[in-house]
Amino acid sequence: MLSPTAIIAIFAVAAVVASPAPAPAPQAVSSVVSAASSIFSSATGAAENALQTAILAIPSLDDIEKELRLDPNSSDLANISTSALLIPSYANQTDQGWNIRFYGLAYKQPQNISTSGLDKIINGLHTDNLNDTETSLLQNRTTALASIPVPHANFTANVLQNGTNVTSQPLNLTTADASGEFDQFITVSQSRVIGNGVQVVETGILNATGPDNSTAILVPSQGISVVSDIDDVLRITKVYVPNQGLFNSFVEPYVNVPGIPELFAQWEKKLPNVSFHYDTTTPVQLTRTYVDYLFNNFPLGSLEMRPVNISEPSQILDARQNSLLKLFQTFPQRKFVLVGDTSSSTLLSAYPQIAQQFPQQIACIFIRNTSSTDSDDKLPYDTSDFQKLDNSTYFFYRVAEDLANLDIVSGQCVNSSIPQNVTYGEQGGVLDSAAILINTSRAKLAAWAVGAVVGLFMVV
Repeated sequence: MLSPTAIIAIFAVAAVVASPAPAPAPQAVSSVVSAASSIFSSATGAAENALQTAILAIPSLDDIEKELRLDPNSSDLANISTSALLIPSYANQTDQGWNIRFYGLAYKQPQNISTSGLDKIINGLHTDNLNDTETSLLQNRTTALASIPVPHANFTANVLQNGTNVTSQPLNLTTADASGEFDQFITVSQSRVIGNGVQVVETGILNATGPDNSTAILVPSQGISVVSDIDDVLRITKVYVPNQGLFNSFVEPYVNVPGIPELFAQWEKKLPNVSFHYDTTTPVQLTRTYVDYLFNNFPLGSLEMRPVNISEPSQILDARQNSLLKLFQTFPQRKFVLVGDTSSSTLLSAYPQIAQQFPQQIACIFIRNTSSTDSDDKLPYDTSDFQKLDNSTYFFYRVAEDLANLDIVSGQCVNSSIPQNVTYGEQGGVLDSAAILINTSRAKLAAWAVGAVVGLFMVV
């Protein structure tokens, strides 16, 4: 099996990676409550209405081309060879062999350009007075923004295990779509793959320029799959603080949520045939950064990022629900542990919905209550969708230790020593304090919501 160091070395180039074509989206919370004599609309409603503004936090492809003075039709770009980036993926076992997912983007990387101005067009990102480390991280993390997608590219691929080719001939991938995205499963003979349990193989593009390799985990038909959000679940992002989420994602070194790496290492040892799948709506421009971070701190697994060009909030919901549906449909006999947090409105809707759609495949749902451990979290959240579930299947935890001794295999999802205080509605943040509600005007709340959502849009 490849080591984490070997996996990380595969991603030696920053690039833009897009997520699969969307599936039906989970229903977004849109309710408006009356509070303090109808002084203002609900905070979660205000935050949701601010999503359209928050879309502008990450610059569009047109904005990037304008800032860098790039002409996609220029001869300079035409003379650059097409590259490919594969995102870490997974494979399921069939009678014909391993069905391996190839998922990524065709792109061109312009040469000899300065990306120093890109941070200036990321709304809400303040980069004054950075130290040398922060400056370097910002440069590295924005370089990928200059990647230009290549539509309708044709690639051939291969699969290796421990450096040995397990494909008898090159695999022809489906032509990339108009956005340069490709996403498909290709079957590889099982007889060529060595080992039992969850295995890691290397996938590669044969006819592209530059580093173009990735990994796929081979997941047995039965076992437990852990699906986890990343921001404010695995790493401290603080998306609920205006603009802080952007700064922590583009400028600061990534910091683990205390105890979570140890918890995941424990699950890797104890859970049967366990596989790990990391799912985030952070922009795909940070794919390389996330791979470096994840595989240095957590078990190897697959990764989902959000599409590069987002024009509607519903597309964020589409992408997240699509990744969950694809996993559950690909592994119908596996049980799933879903891990998220209260600052992700998408997961508070998507997790209960997928649990209702596939009730026999749910092991446990764990939601980190960020407001219980961080006083900076003033963002309300809505737990209405959890009312439809068996309350023995989900648990709102505070810290990693709350989950450490649960017997997931036997169906123990709840730590009875930890109070839940779930009201099945809008709660948390400003909604938990009547004094704040009474003394906060509608205009102030709306301004707060817009600023907060700009910072958290990467992880809704």
